[in-house]
Amino acid sequence: IVQEVENTCSERYGFILKVFNIDVARLEGKIMSTGMNPGGTANFVVPYDAIVFKPFRGEVLNGIVKQSAQQGLFVLCGPLQVFIAKTNLSDESNRLVWHPDNSPPCWMSDDQRTVIKDGSQLRVRIIGVRMNPDMSNSSAVGTILDDYLGPLDS
Repeated sequence: IVQEVENTCSERYGFILKVFNIDVARLEGKIMSTGMNPGGTANFVVPYDAIVFKPFRGEVLNGIVKQSAQQGLFVLCGPLQVFIAKTNLSDESNRLVWHPDNSPPCWMSDDQRTVIKDGSQLRVRIIGVRMNPDMSNSSAVGTILDDYLGPLDS
């Protein structure tokens, strides 16, 4: 059961990160008939505990910038990749501008006090989440345009 369930994703539970406390003493099962064909299948309900991570719309998460681009940022919050579009990244209050000629390219404020580049730590608010059974295809959209959001290390 660990190989089937661990490191998977479901819309109901989110990311299933770790399975533990498999209770084999409380197994419940029954044999299902296959009609006219000989044999059958056995179905068992296996109780277990799991550590899960299910992000919700409006939730605030800390993450690390994995990729900076002119269109926005890709931030990794645990197993969840969050995209922050430039419209949800820069406004009149923070005045972030894309600087492609910097090494490495980054988003920087006019006064150069705020710099967001690959490896920067950000606090983001989730705007929308899309969960997919394939963990690598689950993603979210976020923003840093709110109080107490944005870079944590500058």
